[in-house]
This record gives sequence, C-alpha cells and structure tokens, in this order.
Amino acid sequence: MSRQRCLVLAISGPDGSGKSSLARELAGELGTRGFAVATAYCYGCVLCRRVVPGRSRPHAPAAGRWPWPRRAHALLDATELAVRLAWARLAAGRRAHGRPAAVVTDRGPLDGLAKFGPPPGSLAAALFARISRRYDLVLLLDAPPGVLAARDREHSRGELAAWRDSYRGWARRLPSCARLDTSARPPAAVAAEAAALASNAWAARTRPGPGRAVSEAARAGAGEAAGEHPGQVVISTFDSPANPYYGGGGAAVAERLARWLSRDFQVTVVTAGRRAGTSLRAGVRYRYLPVGWAGPRAGQLLFHLLLPFTARRIPHDLWIESFTPPISTSFLPLFSPAPVVGLAQNLSGEEMSRRYRIPFFLVERLGLRLYHDIVVLNPADRARVRRYSRSATVQVIPNCVEQRPLAGQLPGHGEHILFLGRICVWEKGLDLLLAAYGQSGVAMPLLLAGSGTGAEERKLAVLLAVTGGAVRWLGQATGQHKQDLLERCAFLVLPSRSEAFGLAALEAMSYGRPVIHFDLPTLRWMDGDVRVRPFDVSALAADLRELAGDERKRRELGRAAHATAAHYGPEEAAERYLALVRRLLPPRRVAERPGNDAACR
Repeated sequence: MSRQRCLVLAISGPDGSGKSSLARELAGELGTRGFAVATAYCYGCVLCRRVVPGRSRPHAPAAGRWPWPRRAHALLDATELAVRLAWARLAAGRRAHGRPAAVVTDRGPLDGLAKFGPPPGSLAAALFARISRRYDLVLLLDAPPGVLAARDREHSRGELAAWRDSYRGWARRLPSCARLDTSARPPAAVAAEAAALASNAWAARTRPGPGRAVSEAARAGAGEAAGEHPGQVVISTFDSPANPYYGGGGAAVAERLARWLSRDFQVTVVTAGRRAGTSLRAGVRYRYLPVGWAGPRAGQLLFHLLLPFTARRIPHDLWIESFTPPISTSFLPLFSPAPVVGLAQNLSGEEMSRRYRIPFFLVERLGLRLYHDIVVLNPADRARVRRYSRSATVQVIPNCVEQRPLAGQLPGHGEHILFLGRICVWEKGLDLLLAAYGQSGVAMPLLLAGSGTGAEERKLAVLLAVTGGAVRWLGQATGQHKQDLLERCAFLVLPSRSEAFGLAALEAMSYGRPVIHFDLPTLRWMDGDVRVRPFDVSALAADLRELAGDERKRRELGRAAHATAAHYGPEEAAERYLALVRRLLPPRRVAERPGNDAACR
C-alpha cells in the first residue's frame, strides 16, 4: 500500500470529549464514502496497561530538567504508537482491494504530548512530532471543563481544565490539527463535520489546489532570493576504509557516494571511530561516533543506539542510512525530521539470526516498514524488501567499478586462484573453499587477500594449518598490490554463504577474469561466471579443477565477464543517486550548477 493512497486520521482530546464514540462514527461514515477503513486504539503503552495501570494526569511542557523515568516512559509510548500505526496502515491496505484506504486512530501523538509534557527540544517531543507528520489530520475534540467533567465522572473539573489547556498548547505546535467543538452538538453532527474535514484532507492529498502550488513556489523563490545554501545530506555507515575490523565493499560505496554528492550538496558522513571527533577530507565532513573501542560486534550495537540521537543533533535535509548488522535498520525515520533513505547494502537480519539464534530478522522486518525510500544492490533484495514493506519505493542501484580496456588484460592467463574480501570464515565460506581446494588436487596456488577481526583471523589460521598445500594468506591488499593480484590471477573464487552484491567479483570481471561462486539469488546479475550448487564442496572442487586446467574456457568466460562489467560504470550509478537525492530534497534546497554531472564522473 503506497503512502499516497492511505488517509490517516487521529481523534484526540481530554477524557470526556467523546474520542472513542467519534472514532467509531467517523470510521462508519468513511466506509459509506467508499474507504477501506482500519481503526486502532493508540494510547497507553504496555507499561501503562500491565505494570503501572491507573489514572494519568496531564503535564505542561517541562522547562527544566525532565525526570528520566518519565522520559523513558514517553519514548516507550511513542515507539508503541508508531508500531500500532504501522500495523493499522497495513491492515487498511489489505482491505482496500483497489479502494482508497483510511486509518482512524482513537487518540494519537497529540495525546502523548499532553500526557508526558516533554521539553519542546527533547527527543520524545521530536519523536511524537515526527509521528504526527504521518497523519493527514488530527482532530482535537474540545469542550468546557464543566461539560467534560459531566461526561467523564472520573476526573475533577480542575484536572480536566489542565488537560484542556495542555491539549490546546500542544495542538498549536503540530501540523494539520483542527479543533472541533463538541460541547453542545449531537454526535452525528460532529461526525459529519469530521468526515467533511477528512474528505477535504483526502482531496488536498490527491489533488493539490493552486493555492498550495503558489505558496510552495513562493517559498522556493524566497529561498533562492535569500541565497539558501545547498541541501545538507548526511550518510551514516558503521564501516569505513579505516575501520580495523571491516573496511569492506560497503565502506567503499559510502566513500564514493559521499564524493559524488559533495559536488552538489553539503555532505557529512557519520561513521564509527575509537573516539568522538570530526574531520574534513576532499570536501566531505566526517563525524566519528565513539564506538570503536567496544570492538566489532558491540561497536555495531552502540552505533545503532547512538545514531537516533545523532540524527536529532546534526542539521540535515536528507539522511542516507547504510544498514548495519545485526538488525540492519536503526529506525531513523522515527527520529529524523527529514526524509530518510535506507541503503540496504546488506540485509543481515536472517543471516545473524541463524548464526546467533536470536530473532534479529523480526526487528529488521519491522524497521523496513518505516522507510518510504530504500536502495538495494540487486533485484533479489528488491523483491525481499517489497515483501516486508509494500509502501516503500525500492530502487536498484548496483555497485560500480572503473572500466578498464580489455586489451592488455590477457583473459585466460594467470598464475594463481584469488580470493579477495573480508576474512569472515563462515559468512565468506572460507571453510568451504579450503575444503574444496584440498579435494581438487589443483597445482595452481590459492591466494587469500583480506583481513578481519582477530577472532576470525585466528579461525582462518587454524584452518590453514590443517589444509596445508599451496595456500597463502597475504593479509589486506590495497592499491597497487591489489591491482597486481587481480592482473595476475587466473580467476577469482567467491565462496560466500551470503552476499549482497559481490564487489570483489565485479572488480575481477573488469580485469577480464571469470568468477566461480555459489548460485545465490543475489549474485545472478553476473555473466562470464561459473555457478556452483550452493555449499556443495565436491561440486566446487570439480569446477576449480576444470577451470584451472582449461585456459581456453577461462578466456571465453573472461571476455564475457569484462563485457558485463562494462555495464556497471560509475557514471550511471552517480546519476541514479543524484536523481534520487534531488527528488527527495525540497526544491529550494537543490543547488543546480552547470557541469556538476560531468564533474562527478
């Protein structure tokens, strides 16, 4: 269900205002007007219902220090509100069957703000405000305290007067909030007016009026006249080329993306470091979150925890979140005031769930539903994301490589078999590769180029001690050393159990080298490759033996591989990312300068 086809409404107000009855009336009225309607009760988290049930009281916005128990309670309440709203939207979409869909929630973010009274600049206030922007209309039911007390009979007139003041104060801070007077009107009349307001909101969404277009154009013109700076884009990625534990293909993609976007926009890269700090390199500002000291796995968890707070502190017009294991998403759409693009270089939830027997994939699937725009690297991951997030726009932008002329690459020739990648024994299938190489009886040496965590490197050392033979582990290979290895290899082997794209394979293909790999859905973009039945060591050994001994076959596959790599140049990838960013940024934030497209190439 696309977001444009779902009308989302909230019925809010103090006790005694008639929220629940109006929610039922409005849902029925919208149903008669052709909407597929889902309703949800969106007030009170599990803590309120199970642990500390009882009467709540309103809070004015805190001006000073905010007690941490109330702060934690508010964040829990807002998170559960977001989950309930997402579930209601999904239910409405399933009932639509071609009709327009609508969600009516009994209470909403305005009720949470009135209940907790967070400081206006706090994370909780920002989170409730962020959720409120998912609503097309928030209806505040209003009545004098005496009328509310006569209806409610649980709260005193003074308490309800405080409730009313709190609601009115917070309503002025939220967009799309309309007040309905329920003091002397029958419920049917209030429901009819609410339905009329909902219909107007639906019409404004599907057919924007000329006044709105004029006001947007005027704001854009005013921004240009005032000399607005180019849009501010933030890219968050745990991995980086300097990361001692990874420094893989994902880091290279983020670096390249930052360089492309910095031609048109102000770019900040948020990444992991041993200590907090900032640096400026090649026109891109780098901000380091102090999580590297915790190691690779705990560091990733800390990165997930710090990223939402960072999204509230760094000014930005667009955030590109490169997903991080073990749960992929950091739920940034709930925390960022600007659009968030999910960059799914690695959907790791299912793999991490198998490795650690913890259901990370459930958190990943829940988080994916929050994103309206997601970039994936291959069609298989696009289909996978669409299963979990039907409302998201999913775009395939594959990795890219600098093109090299085939002349001089000598396809078919080579001195060794090459593995190039991060040292992670299980994920990269190094145990399977070494077992297959031992069975193959191939005389051509096998070179392993890459580094990893201390634990993974120790695992590899143990395997090498058992395997023996003509296997050499070279450690990390970069620059000219990496180029020499690719130029002199006969073919590359990619024995991974899980891969999002296989950037090392694309690099080898640009040198006219074939690739042997297990037949994974995410790797079927290749040509000039040899596909092996997944995780079959004997089949891999047979293909290693055949390709190592057949120069003519290597030459034919190498030419096909080079032709495939020619379709994955950086120019097209840069254009796709620039088009995506320009589409999502507000028009007045985009700085068009002649020649930028050529410069990024």
